[in-house]
Amino acid sequence: MDTFSGNHFNLNADLISLVLIPHIEASIRYKIKKCITSVHQEYGCIITKRKTFLGCKRAFEIVHSNWDKSFASLPRYMAALQHFNPGTVVEWKLERSPGILEHIFKYVFWAFKPAIDGYLHCRPVISIDGTHVYRKYDIKLLIVTAVDANGSIFPLVFAIYANESQETWTLFLNHLKEHVIKQRSGICLISFRHGSILSFVQNLRAWKEPYAYHRYCVRHLKANFQKAYPNKELHDLIWMSATDHQECKFRRRMESTKKEDEEAYRWLMRHELDKRTLHAGGGRRWGILTINVSESFNGLLKST
Repeated sequence: MDTFSGNHFNLNADLISLVLIPHIEASIRYKIKKCITSVHQEYGCIITKRKTFLGCKRAFEIVHSNWDKSFASLPRYMAALQHFNPGTVVEWKLERSPGILEHIFKYVFWAFKPAIDGYLHCRPVISIDGTHVYRKYDIKLLIVTAVDANGSIFPLVFAIYANESQETWTLFLNHLKEHVIKQRSGICLISFRHGSILSFVQNLRAWKEPYAYHRYCVRHLKANFQKAYPNKELHDLIWMSATDHQECKFRRRMESTKKEDEEAYRWLMRHELDKRTLHAGGGRRWGILTINVSESFNGLLKST
């Protein structure tokens, strides 16, 4: 078959999508170059990247629906989760404008019943991390993970929200406490130093009974330190000082930092020792310094 230009008026997005549908069903990340090759093999035409994109977009909508329909079907999906997983908890936050029938999505939280039950047998440490849901809407996914008795990642709860705010974080942490933590005491919450989390934990309104301990992710703290002080000789000192189990060793590390850069020393000492070091942490971390368990699980979900 001869090769023709991709400008043929009959070769529109709908026709291109018919070729691409089986490939999109097999992989949502079917690349543009492969799309062009598939259309060329089928019709003998080399189409433009724009036509390829439109055809691929159309095929994706046929297979996976579009964004608006996905939001509209989200309540049914959550209801199905609860139906087939009895005891699963789902919490919503919707807004409705006067004169408009549709509800505007703001937030949804869910926790599977096996995860709620299984957390009783996990270490009293939870890790929080968020990630962007890249595509049309700037929404975010929050994940809370724990570590089980075998040292494996144990996903606890999930939440999707449209707008990040103090209200959203408060709602999320309240739901976490109400449905998962419940009356379990001495929980250690490890997170990045987000203003909303810090504000919530400082208030401790929902965490007074049972009491919870907040600790920083040392890797995030180190990243902030590296931006402020690019001296590479100091970068290892902050990590080693955080991992020292003995106070005398910690003091020696900090003295070395002070000799190297006194301003960097003052920057570090402004952060509470119990939140960023093992020796002053009261054993609440169970040896966990970072939120890597949450980030690892987030990385797994990004491929979908």
